[in-house]
Amino acid sequence: MRATTNPELVAAWATVPDVAKAQERHEAARKLRREFPRGKTPAEAVAAVQADAVARFADTGKWPTTFAKDAAKAHADALAWEAEAEALWSLERSTEAAAEHLRDSLSADVLAHLDGRLTEILDAAKSAAETLGDVTTAEQAIEAGADVQDAWRRLTGLVKEYRNVREAQWDVLRSVSGEDQRARIRGWRMQGHGEIKEVRMADVPARIVDAMASGAHDVETLVWIAQSGAGYVPESYDDLEFHVTTATEPVAYDDHGPIDISPRVLPPLKPRPARVYPHSSTPHLDAAQPTPERPTANASALDREPTTTDYFA
Repeated sequence: MRATTNPELVAAWATVPDVAKAQERHEAARKLRREFPRGKTPAEAVAAVQADAVARFADTGKWPTTFAKDAAKAHADALAWEAEAEALWSLERSTEAAAEHLRDSLSADVLAHLDGRLTEILDAAKSAAETLGDVTTAEQAIEAGADVQDAWRRLTGLVKEYRNVREAQWDVLRSVSGEDQRARIRGWRMQGHGEIKEVRMADVPARIVDAMASGAHDVETLVWIAQSGAGYVPESYDDLEFHVTTATEPVAYDDHGPIDISPRVLPPLKPRPARVYPHSSTPHLDAAQPTPERPTANASALDREPTTTDYFA
């Protein structure tokens, strides 16, 4: 969870303080690791003592009597530095993993909180829109009177809150998704997905789709979403993917381009009358009754194919 000034996201994460605490510990661990002074590995420290002793001997012709002590101390100091450096690296990785695990496991709670806030905003917008009537601009609201002006002001404030909720939603979904998923999320958002569900995008006015895709929400967008009853906050990446799929027309392609796979109603087939041949006869099921007359023929039998019996009989 990155630092944010979005009040809706701050309030949402406040509902799960364990995540904030884990993130703070990760930031502290990362600061400790970055501020830890650069040092030498034990091998590098001993090599430096050796190089110094060799250089002194070359200059003075005397081998330092404290070489063993100096090498041992350099090795011990470097070993302590290396142990702490590795421990700080491990601390940073473990606190990062803990924070990511909590974000993944508790992000549903944050998104649920945002969905509740969205419901409050849309309910208030729907109520204000009833007072607004056919007014669609600030100028019209001024001309319509005090009640309409108050409704317009309420809607203007709700638009800002709505934008904050949407930005918080996308921030959470991005933070708990992988790189490939984040790329898909960006693409879906640019197509206007992620704000309404159970509505085909083809049925949404182009003006509203453009506003959802760009994030440039206004009073008209907010009122439309509130009155549609389709506004929602995705519960997860999978939930977002499901609603994107259901809101998009399936498209199939062949070598010539898109194929129309929309369902079609075919005319009912007329049943073909049964074929009656000249040699056909009506079944005589009751010997006590007269023999039934032959049925009227409506087809002729084709000559049968010769068989070996015809040739060798």
